[in-house]
Amino acid sequence: MDGVPLETRVALLRAYGTFPQAYSATYQPNLLHFGDQRGFIAYKKIGRTAFVLADPVAPPDHHADLIGRFLKQYPIADFWQVSRPTVEILLPQGFLINELGPDPRLDLATYSFSGKDKQNLRTAINRAAKSGYVIRECSLTSLDIDEVRKMSEAWRATRTIRSREVSFINRPFEAKDEVDVRKFFLFDRDGRLQALGGFDPIYEGGEIVGYIAQHNRNRPEVASFADHAIKRHAIETFQREGRKWFYLGLAPFAHLLNQQYKSSRSQLVHRIFVFSYKNDLVNRLIYPLKGHELHKRQFRGAVEQTYCAFSRRPTIPRLFMTLRACNII
Repeated sequence: MDGVPLETRVALLRAYGTFPQAYSATYQPNLLHFGDQRGFIAYKKIGRTAFVLADPVAPPDHHADLIGRFLKQYPIADFWQVSRPTVEILLPQGFLINELGPDPRLDLATYSFSGKDKQNLRTAINRAAKSGYVIRECSLTSLDIDEVRKMSEAWRATRTIRSREVSFINRPFEAKDEVDVRKFFLFDRDGRLQALGGFDPIYEGGEIVGYIAQHNRNRPEVASFADHAIKRHAIETFQREGRKWFYLGLAPFAHLLNQQYKSSRSQLVHRIFVFSYKNDLVNRLIYPLKGHELHKRQFRGAVEQTYCAFSRRPTIPRLFMTLRACNII
């Protein structure tokens, strides 16, 4: 059941890749795939634990059977960034369930940048224009790819994890053209590349119905409004094309109310998530969780909670294995 060929995964993605991580589950390097022509589960193996990325890419009525077969082969498993329907399959099997954080979604048919609470978004593209910036969608092959790589490396040098790309929950950035991925670039008045935004497709019934904001890269000296300007340009482009959805990406550890699954959660995981989100040192030295959530909140999207699920009670060493799966340590 392991080793689903890429062509099979792509066919399933186009038919059933209706959730934000489906593209990453299909294409991300160094993931394993369990299943067959009826559907697959993407995962990474660390020690005896299988770390599953998101929901199955399969018809909804096949999810329970596919997950059941997977757990027979890999009984020690953690599921990350899964939806509520997947949680409802795992819960009767004794899994502990924790909220992970929302993936805000915009309904492109009705979304508007008007309103006082979106003033920052409206002014971003105006400030970009006044600064002489131009935003353009184009292929990477039409640009100097070495320049793109240098910009990406300069951006990563400002991050806590500088020497490598974070993976698993994040799809690693690759300086190349990718199937159905849209990239928008910001140039200064001299035509010099300053920033980019990459957007992975979301499918339904063989059609692209939306996108998720997957990557952003910029030169360290570029103004903070550049990312807002690129996203607004992309959103308005997708609206003109008649796409349905735009996802802003995971906001880790935000809005952890955990009321529905409170009796089934891991208290250790919940406390670590809440502490990490609130702690200033974590936000300053490890990952800007609050800033990440604030950036996404400014778009005023619908908050859709995602979850993580554990077949066995998590321990500190096991959570460190998750960091290893994400290439953080």
